[in-house]
Amino acid sequence: MPSPPEPPPAQVRPSASQESRAQLPFGPAAKVTSVLPAHSKVVKEPSGIAFHPGRGTLFVVGDRGDVAELTREGKVLRSANLEGRGFEGVTIGPNGRLFVLEESKPPMIYELDPDSLEIQAKYKVDTKLDGERIIGNEKNKAAEGLCYVPEQNAFYCVNQQPPRLVKLEVPLGKKDGKAKAVESLDLSQVVEHQASDVTYDSASGHFLVTESSGGDGPGHVYELTQEGKRVRKLSLPGKRAEGLALDGSGRAFIADDAGGVLCVTP
Repeated sequence: MPSPPEPPPAQVRPSASQESRAQLPFGPAAKVTSVLPAHSKVVKEPSGIAFHPGRGTLFVVGDRGDVAELTREGKVLRSANLEGRGFEGVTIGPNGRLFVLEESKPPMIYELDPDSLEIQAKYKVDTKLDGERIIGNEKNKAAEGLCYVPEQNAFYCVNQQPPRLVKLEVPLGKKDGKAKAVESLDLSQVVEHQASDVTYDSASGHFLVTESSGGDGPGHVYELTQEGKRVRKLSLPGKRAEGLALDGSGRAFIADDAGGVLCVTP
């Protein structure tokens, strides 16, 4: 009687968490270069950064109302100052539209024309959900970052302290409207200190929440699932790393509140 066939060799596959991690270049071998120098007056106190895949460029905003479009090599293509506004976040929305977040009372989302950098629309952000305050109204405890999640056609605002992600429905068909808060995700057990910005990585489906060091030790990025589960925590270069952008080629760009923009490659 012939012996039974041997079973095929077992195949070792990476876990789902390994497969779905964001492609981040941070580590001991990472190379850090300056894209926008710390003393640059183009964007003072950079607080947010986003990569525009349709244009292949970076948009950077600052605490003093500065907005600029840069090449990934650091050439300034256009810049503007929207006086009286303190920007904390920037993101690319549907169809390549450009949105920035102002930390104000209440917070405001503005749509900017990516060519002229002029305001095209404005949306007042809900600070309460079901009667509970979810976005603070004190400096350094309020709206601190903005991202867009294409799969949900929704924006997310991150509150600095206590750290919290707030899902927003924005009426993009209007020029003046209200960004309605529809969900809130408490991150106080995940982010150890305070949130500085939020980026969404479409490749992994994960949020990347940055935490500025304030100049005392390194800053960090927390990779989180959409349910708020922490995947990992990594250290960031720079003095006060706030904004984070990925360009899809393995590079990361950091807006450093101490000045300038950094490029990190593996």
